[in-house]
Amino acid sequence: MIRGIVRIALMTIFAMILVGGAFLGGFATSRQVFPPAPSPDGGAPAEWKTNIPVFWEAWKYVHQDFYKAPDDTELSYGAVYGMVESLGDQHTRFVDAKRAQVVDAGLTGSFEGIGATVEMREGRLTVVAPITGSPAEKAGIVAGDVIIKVNDTVIQNMDVNQAIAIIRGPKGTSVRLTIQRAKQSNFELTIIRDRINVPSVTSKMIEGTKIAYLRLSEFSAPAPEEMRQHLTALMAQKPAGLIFDLRSNPGGYLSVAIDVASQFIKAGQPVIIVKDKNGAASKTNANPGGLAIDIPLVLLVDGGSASASEIVAAALKDYKRAMIVGVKTYGKGSVQTPQKLSDQSELHVTIAHFFSPLDHDIHEIGITPDVEIKITDDDRFNKKDPQLDKAIEILKQQTGTRSYYVPLYVELTMGI
Repeated sequence: MIRGIVRIALMTIFAMILVGGAFLGGFATSRQVFPPAPSPDGGAPAEWKTNIPVFWEAWKYVHQDFYKAPDDTELSYGAVYGMVESLGDQHTRFVDAKRAQVVDAGLTGSFEGIGATVEMREGRLTVVAPITGSPAEKAGIVAGDVIIKVNDTVIQNMDVNQAIAIIRGPKGTSVRLTIQRAKQSNFELTIIRDRINVPSVTSKMIEGTKIAYLRLSEFSAPAPEEMRQHLTALMAQKPAGLIFDLRSNPGGYLSVAIDVASQFIKAGQPVIIVKDKNGAASKTNANPGGLAIDIPLVLLVDGGSASASEIVAAALKDYKRAMIVGVKTYGKGSVQTPQKLSDQSELHVTIAHFFSPLDHDIHEIGITPDVEIKITDDDRFNKKDPQLDKAIEILKQQTGTRSYYVPLYVELTMGI
């Protein structure tokens, strides 16, 4: 019975994705769609015979001949993964239910995990700091700890987002970490995950200057309101200039990108041009009520600034609204729509590409800064941030201020 249900679900997935207009009435009778006796064409539905009979033949032989009983869920997931991979678009992807829950939670302003900020240093996932009161802090995690294994999975040189996804998980569940700590033998900690609340926006007045600093870590749902609150507080201190930091910001919601850009761009000016597969273009304009329309502005970006970050960066560059400092951005100029599937997995499908207000392509090109400055490993080791230093220097020149400045180092981190 379970196998029959899974097969029906698999057929539904393929019908929706590959042959969206296909006739679905035959799904009501699974015994007719999947006859007990193998047929020469593998049992493919009649309307699919010219498209994917090979799939049904392969499915039949796997069940008939494989020396172990196959897991139908894994087979169906593998089929969808393979189908999506064949499209040749790295941003169209299938996300299983567990990882989809992690990704969705990350855009709500909170997530379920152990509660620590981390960054990938030379392929090693390194703890920057545990979050106060978090399970990580209570378990004894300290700054500088290197997480080398999660449960039985070695994560060295793993993509940072993939590593974070397997450390995060539902509240109340446990995760076993193997920790490497200076001057100690490797050891294990088992930590019970909890709900972790992390603000998307941080800000401050830079000591010894009249310059404000604002950082957005992700274009999450709470970000627009957080931006307004922080900008209101900063502008009340009458800063001479503002540094907006989008380094290592992987993006988020498109609507949030419009809201964020609207804080710096005059109402009615186009922020983005979106072009669909047929070439039809639509523009979205800045919203009214921006709080930092006229203040001298420097934008910080790097190779981790992607998607929504690049929408904002491109608009600020086109309008010469900000001097951009850092290194070239990631180059993700595509828009995905997530489709929630019946088992809570998700299919993220690229539906369009976006362009700057002056119609500059972003996809696989990125945004080139006006002033290119790299941060070296030596800079990180010595807690130096030459990109931030340059931003302050530019604003001092633009505003004519001569205040003293204590060099700062900004950790670019993500939460687990």
